[in-house]
Amino acid sequence: MPTPHPVALGIESPEHPGALPPPSGRSTGPCLDEEIRAVTNLVLLGSLLDAVQGLVAVLNENRQILALNDRLLQALGAEHLNAVLGLRLGETLRCPHAMHAPGGCGTTEHCQTCGAAIAQVVALTKDRPSEQLCAIELSKDGTAASNLFVRIRVAPISFAGHRHLLLFLEDVSQEQRAALLEQAFLHDLSNTATGLSAGVNMLTQINPEADPLLAAEVLQLADRLTREIELQRCLIHSTLHDFKHKKSAVLVDKLFADLAAAMRYNPLAEGRTIAFEEMSEPLLIQTDLTILQRILSNMLINALEATPVGGKVRIFGRVDAGHLQLCVWNPGYIPAPIALRIFQRNFSTKGKLGRGLGTYAMKLLGENLLGGRVSFESSPEAGTCFSLELPR
Repeated sequence: MPTPHPVALGIESPEHPGALPPPSGRSTGPCLDEEIRAVTNLVLLGSLLDAVQGLVAVLNENRQILALNDRLLQALGAEHLNAVLGLRLGETLRCPHAMHAPGGCGTTEHCQTCGAAIAQVVALTKDRPSEQLCAIELSKDGTAASNLFVRIRVAPISFAGHRHLLLFLEDVSQEQRAALLEQAFLHDLSNTATGLSAGVNMLTQINPEADPLLAAEVLQLADRLTREIELQRCLIHSTLHDFKHKKSAVLVDKLFADLAAAMRYNPLAEGRTIAFEEMSEPLLIQTDLTILQRILSNMLINALEATPVGGKVRIFGRVDAGHLQLCVWNPGYIPAPIALRIFQRNFSTKGKLGRGLGTYAMKLLGENLLGGRVSFESSPEAGTCFSLELPR
């Protein structure tokens, strides 16, 4: 049975540019029955389909389903196995474009950019696994009903003298929705911060009598907000090497004062005392203020969360052997099993999605970007003290 060329499927990709008339061939009648029977009789393959937790199917060279596991059958909403055998993926999913051409799924002009079709054809023609993302519009009663976003991975396999495809399908619609919302939010927030900076600059030019100190403070806040947004984006996507350092002279006592002002109206501070201890002498350090504030703010928030109402949190600095240690102390205690994983990404004692980045970010930013060392000590008697050690 000849292998269809990708351009013959109307698929345009960097590997196979252009588009030629789609193929019309597919297995039917006794030929299809024999292919299904050959796959069904393979005990090892059947065990694999039953064991895999995801959605899996076996296709022939014409991309028709010969076997699939129960999870995929249920996901397709089919009552009987025979209802999907011999069909192509888009036909089982009721893709509204699947029958827009005589050759069916994979042969229409809409299929030129379909990730599922591209993955199958690349696996066949290149004889290697291929993974693609695919947006599928689901139809009901001939009209579009909903959208599905899936990750498709297709791997070529050979048995019984024929080449086949193992197709793995993962619904990532929720992940895509969250990523889109995150991207839109960070993008819009960044635009707002940039607009704020530009507005303050323009205001000072239009009105020379404006308070220069106030304008400078607002500009500084807008700049910090813009950099915080970019830093958060890099943290989420593990691309910290893209974040541009911006070192400046930072007075430690001024750093503490800014932290105190920022936390004054934080709900976590209500009923708790935050004691900022001044340095014995004025101390300037050259560092990236945005990153430093982010680390200490995380330490402070965690300390407040671990402190009961009526308790006290201390923030102080100490100089030792040419290093500056910035410390945040709280009266709580971190048990040993939790302490072992305190800096692990996604680990959290809160038991909720979206937690597990704070302490991980402290260590990552403090050590990878600032060149310091982040650590902590904890005991039932002495409480817990997180520290950032920086070279002077």
